[in-house]
Formats: sequence, structure tokens, C-alpha cells
Amino acid sequence: MEIYNYPNIIPSGTVMNANLNSKAMQIQNNLFYAIQIVFTGTPTGTFKLQGSCDNSATKTGAAQFPYVVTNWTDISGSSQAVSAAGSILYNESFQAYNFVRVVYTDGSGGSSTAVITVSTMNAKG
Repeated sequence: MEIYNYPNIIPSGTVMNANLNSKAMQIQNNLFYAIQIVFTGTPTGTFKLQGSCDNSATKTGAAQFPYVVTNWTDISGSSQAVSAAGSILYNESFQAYNFVRVVYTDGSGGSSTAVITVSTMNAKG
């Protein structure tokens, strides 16, 4: 079984005062994945996961990231509202889609000073 660790899927230090999308993470060869987001301050918003079955995503540049994925769909039951410093953890298994990303929807109207300090994905397959 191979284990992958992808840090900074949302850059550390990102202020949570706008809508945010993480990098598109390829998971098509993994059985399990977990995503952890840690944040400080007092955010006002909602995190959720989106998946994509796109098989024609392309890499940009020589680096592994980011993938260019066109079609995203909300993953049912993944929404988590946040209103205080803390963390969220998604622990998913036996998914059949090819890509996943984290979406943060800001509810502060641009006034939040909360900051993402950690955003990591681990995948096993």
C-alpha cells in the first residue's frame, strides 16, 4: 500500500475572508483519503468537499499540481459550518471519483481575520 501526504492544499496563512478552493487532488488510485484543515481566529463560513469524475484533467507545468479540472459536484453530507478557531477532518473511503477539493464559502462579508494554518491531505492506496 502506498501512502501519500500533500501539505498546503490551501496555502498556510490564507485569510478566511473570501471564498476559497483548495488544489485539485487526484485520488483515482487511492482507496482512502483524509483532509485536515486547521484555522485560528473567528471564521464565519462553511467548508465542504467537491468531487470530479473528469478523466481529462491536465497538469499545469512540470509540477504535479495544480490539475485543471472542469466539472465539480458537491459531495453530499460534507458541509461543516465553522464559527470559532479549531479544525475539521474529512475521512473518506472507497470513493470512485477521480479528484477532490475543499471549498470554503465565506459568510463574513469579507471581514473575517481568521487564518488557515494547516491544510493537509493524506491518501492511501
